[in-house]
Amino acid sequence: MKSKVYFFNVKDNQAKIHLICSKAKESFEQEKRLQILVPTIEAGQYIDSLLWRYPEDSFLTHTLTTNLSPEWIVITTEETVNLNLAARLLNLCPHPIKYFSLFAEIYELYDESHPQKLENSKLRFKNYQDWGLALSLLK
Repeated sequence: MKSKVYFFNVKDNQAKIHLICSKAKESFEQEKRLQILVPTIEAGQYIDSLLWRYPEDSFLTHTLTTNLSPEWIVITTEETVNLNLAARLLNLCPHPIKYFSLFAEIYELYDESHPQKLENSKLRFKNYQDWGLALSLLK
């Protein structure tokens, strides 16, 4: 399977939070499993608490784990395994995902909130391009 990579332009933390929550909600509503890759357990705990509060009138069921899970949405630091047979991966790490073939779609932040984050975004974009993946940059 040839993975498709979608970069979403974000300019500040509020835009990042909105994108993370909207992609989780969209995946849940479309019955597409989503794995959210985080760089640290602390980042995972933050996303975990965020999804329990979003949307405001309910919440998105999910789990924070490094083990296999039947949940539709999994938050993890484990980047070598597709823990819930997800079609989609939301990568919140500063580096590209090397095991991209495990997912049909990869969501990346094209983060303009800080010069270093922008540089990391450009590097991830270039890596995926060099690996021959289909790329889209969305505003």
